Amino acid sequence: MTTRTIVTAFICAALAAAPEAHAQVACEKGYRDTTAAERDAMTSVLERAKAALPQAPDGWMIGGYEEPNPIGRICIDAEGSPWSYGISRTYNRADDVAEREQLQAEAGAALSASAAQRQPRMDELMQRMQQLGLELGTAAQKGDQARIDAINQELEALQQQMESVLSDAPSAAQTEALGALLYQDREMSIAVAINSGSVSHPDLQSVQAPAGAHSALRGETTREGIVTATAVVLFGNWRPMAGGGMQSVPRPSVASTAAHTLVVTVTADPARLDSLIGTIELGMLAGLVR
Repeated sequence: MTTRTIVTAFICAALAAAPEAHAQVACEKGYRDTTAAERDAMTSVLERAKAALPQAPDGWMIGGYEEPNPIGRICIDAEGSPWSYGISRTYNRADDVAEREQLQAEAGAALSASAAQRQPRMDELMQRMQQLGLELGTAAQKGDQARIDAINQELEALQQQMESVLSDAPSAAQTEALGALLYQDREMSIAVAINSGSVSHPDLQSVQAPAGAHSALRGETTREGIVTATAVVLFGNWRPMAGGGMQSVPRPSVASTAAHTLVVTVTADPARLDSLIGTIELGMLAGLVR
């Protein structure tokens, strides 16, 4: 079993709404191509949102595709409602790649050596258990209860030996510790969802919103030893939904292509989340929905 199989990275950043989000709504009137003016209007919002995102901090680099991508087709049934689109930016740590690759290689070699050391004994035990299985069938056909009891007793002893061999394999706690060592604090992301419609994050807690924002949420998740902190900041007008979450409130007399509401989702190592949020031009984002 390889290190990649045992330890996988949790790199799952929240993304902005897809350019054709309306395609999931029942569309009785059909679709139309958006006009050049409409695409320009959306591109202008996206460019301003992109300008609010920070450059990579020291030791990090920007990765992934993040060019503005306005909606190319719209459902006519929904064209009067705010259009959902967005942009995101991912940051990858670059100052310790060689060090972590070395750690990964060493861990992989240690795991391989450990598995190779256990394998001969496991093969020996399996071979004997298979042989006893055949003998058990023969004894059962002959009705030799004494032999059946003896075989079952030996099989039980072999099973205990097999469990002892397997107990030498890395534990879940050890693999989680390895995952944290290799993958913790490797990626950050900021996603700006424009006109997302509704937001529901039952796993996050309400916190004080930054200046100019409607509300904010925050929380942490742990998966395979990797801890990820998430902050969600809502801009514009929102109202609570009966089943939980928030529903966006469109701006009156504003084009569907404009930004009515924003949802900014930031993910990072818990120790970096506040500093990353602090480098976002939140005032610029707030200005998009005024």
